[in-house]
Amino acid sequence: MKKLTFFLLVILLLEITISDDSKNPALLKFVLQWPPTFCMNLNNDAKQPGRCQEPILQHNLTLHGVWPADQDGISITCCTKPPYPNWDQLFTPTVENQLMAFWPPLRENSQKRDLWMHEWKAHGACGGTTAQVYFNTAIRINNMLQKGNLFNYLKTSGIIACNSLSFAKKDIVDAIRKVFVVTPPSPPLDVYLTCIPIDSRNRTHVYLKEVTLCTNLGGTSFISCPSKSAPKSCSTGATIMLPHPKPQPSLSPPPPPPRRFQEEIDVDGIYPKFEQSWTKYIFNG
Repeated sequence: MKKLTFFLLVILLLEITISDDSKNPALLKFVLQWPPTFCMNLNNDAKQPGRCQEPILQHNLTLHGVWPADQDGISITCCTKPPYPNWDQLFTPTVENQLMAFWPPLRENSQKRDLWMHEWKAHGACGGTTAQVYFNTAIRINNMLQKGNLFNYLKTSGIIACNSLSFAKKDIVDAIRKVFVVTPPSPPLDVYLTCIPIDSRNRTHVYLKEVTLCTNLGGTSFISCPSKSAPKSCSTGATIMLPHPKPQPSLSPPPPPPRRFQEEIDVDGIYPKFEQSWTKYIFNG
């Protein structure tokens, strides 16, 4: 009986160790988004529709966030939050200018620091580094794109933003792979593409939403994104479009308050009395 108990205890400890290891960050996901698609999603959000700042960017893929992930490519979001830094000391004018070049806020009335702080709290704090290291890593990874922006790699391969052209997933992935300079040559690195439907009736085309590049945990070199967590939304056989911005709807103003009778306070100052006399409006009109 004692041997059985000891054996079960060893198995339990192994399971805990494996579980903990799977939650340790093993890589970073550099998640880029196509602004026109983001804005369409935001405009049509059923719970809380919003608007994007105008003009909507349509010549750049902008950064959504840098997300620590486990060895299977699953983003790590549940973690113990470290103390928050002094944001004013962290976001110097130089750092802000560098981040704004590739990581601007897209939502209307959103402050630039709001997006960065949100991404740090939701993802960056789970990477086991300081906020300063997190944002410096984002800048370093972006600087590894030698053409300045991922969209420039797409354009050189004929992948352009257009409401009447669509492209095969393989062609987009092959264009993105030109980012990776690997010496000596090795098997092509995998990237993630995420798409959304154009509408419920269109089965032949989808909109590009996000492109994810993966790096080692230090953000110093690109690696292959684990196939186990590859999104399926661009793998339906539909061709992929990079749409131009669409006109944004005006947000409906809040409804006016309900009309009420004019209230007057009686002589005791306790109970309100509704003035319902129409005669004073005749004589005072």
